[in-house]
Amino acid sequence: MESKSKLKRDLSSKDIRIKRKAVRQLFEIGEVWILELFKTLLSDNDIWFQSKALNAYKEYATYKEHLHDLIKTKNESCQRVAADLLQRIPDESAAEILIKSQDSQTKKNAAKSLAKDVKWRQIFLEDESPVIRAVAIEHTEDDDILIETLDDEHPLPVISSIGEIKRKNLEINESTVKRLLQKDHERITASISDIILDSFPHLFKELIQSSNERILSDIATNIHGNSEFYSKVKEHAPLLLPRVLRNQNDTNALDFRLKCIFDEKIDPFIRAKLIEQFPHKKHEYSEKIEPLSTHDDDLIRITTNNLLDSFKTTSG
Repeated sequence: MESKSKLKRDLSSKDIRIKRKAVRQLFEIGEVWILELFKTLLSDNDIWFQSKALNAYKEYATYKEHLHDLIKTKNESCQRVAADLLQRIPDESAAEILIKSQDSQTKKNAAKSLAKDVKWRQIFLEDESPVIRAVAIEHTEDDDILIETLDDEHPLPVISSIGEIKRKNLEINESTVKRLLQKDHERITASISDIILDSFPHLFKELIQSSNERILSDIATNIHGNSEFYSKVKEHAPLLLPRVLRNQNDTNALDFRLKCIFDEKIDPFIRAKLIEQFPHKKHEYSEKIEPLSTHDDDLIRITTNNLLDSFKTTSG
């Protein structure tokens, strides 16, 4: 093993090959003391050496002084790593510095470290930063505060509050759920969709109207095969029908699929998709579907005839 003094000299070398070799040798040693040498590389002009130094701190940092090495660089990436390390190296003084960062992830992790102390949680609940308020909510033990925070002007604390309410199995009344929908915020709507589906299915229309494609996809997954929602989907979100009815081959589901297939109010593309998904071994439905084999819409007609052909094949 090279001596510490030689490794230190090599890290200052102007020969990039020597310098990189020294970095590799330090990682091979893999002991806490190597951070003494990596410290200088945290502010290196070469991003490769900076990143290697950061990796070393991520892996080997053990003491509070290591956090302050990172903080003193004034480098955002270094400070973000320092904030991450607070989870295994608690240091109130470092956290108090890092919580002032403009980087939201650094601020959040610093707040998480401090929020373990009840005195900080109380302060954070009234902080002007929504990131910090959200952290306070995640650590509060007061159920009333969780409910009150649902009216916060910023979505971050609201989303944190919803998460804690669900984790604790607390109840939210219908008027509150409607207010949350009216906020018309994607992440808030996504976070309460399961509450609506479970407890307020009569609000399905409002949920659909407040949802984007990603949320609709999640909703379709949640209610896949749930016959209670078949008619609601047909009325308010027919686009979801193929996803909700996919692989649902019981008699009720097939009859409902048939009803949708013949509903001229539904977009032909959706109807064609429902025909395409029809289980090919259910040839007893052949006569019921056959009238669509001469439909005016090309897509419906072609898809129907393909299905009828598959019926003939599987019926043998």
